[in-house]
This record gives sequence, structure tokens and C-alpha cells, in this order.
Amino acid sequence: MDVLKATLTNASMAKSEKAVAVGAAIRSARKQKSLSMQAIADALKTSVVAVGNWERGENLPSTENLLKAAEFLGVDPTSLGRGEVVPRDAAPRNDAEIVSGTFRPDVGPMDVPILGSAVGGDDGDFSLNGQDTDRARRPPGIAHLTNVFAIHILSTSMVPRYDPGELLYCGGRAPIPGDHVLIEMHPEEGEAVGKAYVKKLVGRTKGELICEQYNPPKTITFDVYSLKNMWRIIPQRELLGF
Repeated sequence: MDVLKATLTNASMAKSEKAVAVGAAIRSARKQKSLSMQAIADALKTSVVAVGNWERGENLPSTENLLKAAEFLGVDPTSLGRGEVVPRDAAPRNDAEIVSGTFRPDVGPMDVPILGSAVGGDDGDFSLNGQDTDRARRPPGIAHLTNVFAIHILSTSMVPRYDPGELLYCGGRAPIPGDHVLIEMHPEEGEAVGKAYVKKLVGRTKGELICEQYNPPKTITFDVYSLKNMWRIIPQRELLGF
């Protein structure tokens, strides 16, 4: 019985590792072509949530969807199924020609809190209510960090860097200019929670935060005296331990 249990556990871990590797490859191929998750969802006639689950390694796409995704992204489907991004025209003719190993990141526990949010007003990306609504998997690059949490971005203001529905991990060191950040403002009069924003931090003066957004491109300033919290958004390469 113990042997069977161990065998099933190892099989489950292998499947999870493959899902993470394939998801990272789909995300990498999509980013290389400056496509949104919505574009893949439309091409495959599925939902953005499903695409987001693939990219986060929560589950594997079906064989049919993997083939369709590879076709849409212009990559070799066999390589994509191994967690590699190989242009379709550059793919080797048979597996014997493959000399590089497949990267398989460690699979961490589901212990990073996902904080709840609600869609904000016209001038806010969303409102952060601080409620712990779910758990996200802990990537290997933040295995030893304790002050981290995750959010789902809801707006399109940072496309193509971040797509609506994408899971972002926040925390670690203090933000510095050049970082992408989550900004939480104090509630305005009559509001229970303050507006929150995902932007790129450019600089800081005595009274203002200077930030950028991508869609539409513009510079945005925030009053530092209305600022409640600001966290760094951890880049994908750090999450994977690069």
C-alpha cells in the first residue's frame, strides 16, 4: 500500500512539474509575440481563465489545445509539450537531434495568499480589500520569502506586460525606480477601501510618486500623503529562481 501511495505521489508531482514547465513555455512564446492571453483564448475558443491556469501551471492544456496553441504561437508542438520554446521552422526533425535538457522547475506548496479585489472606478485599476480569498502555488524563486502575497490584475492598463486575469506575486524587497509596483491608496471619504493600481515606478519626489502605464502610454503621479502601501511585483525570472 505504501509503495502504491508513493508511486501515485511521484506521478502527481511529475505531472505538476510538467504543467509548470509547459505553462512557462506558453507564456514565454506569447510574450515573444507581444500577444495577450485573450488573443490565445479567442484563437482556441476557450476562456482567459483557462489560459491563465495553463501559464501558471495549475493544469495542462489538452492535447488538442496544446496543438492549437503551438500553431497559433508559431512554435513546435512537440517542444512545447516538453516545456521548450522552439520556432516551428527551427525544430529538429527527430528527437535524437535534441541535445539540450528540459528545464523542470521545482513545484512549491499552495501557500501564497491571494488577496481579494474589486473593480475600481474610472481612475483606479481596482480596489484592494485585503481579504484572503484563495491560495496560489509558491514558485521556487520565493521559497524562503515570508512577506509575499498574490493578486489578480483586473484592468488593461499594463497590457502587454500584464493581462487582465493574470496572477501577480508581490513583496520581497522594497520597490525601487524601474520596478513594477502595486500601489494602494488610503480610502477616500465615504469609501471602505482605497483604490489600487499596478504601474511602473519611475521615481519619487518629496510629495509625489512618478509612475508609468502602458495602455494607453502615459505618466501618472500619485500624492505620497494619500499612499497607504506600495509593494514590488516580483518578476517572472525571480519567481522561477533565475
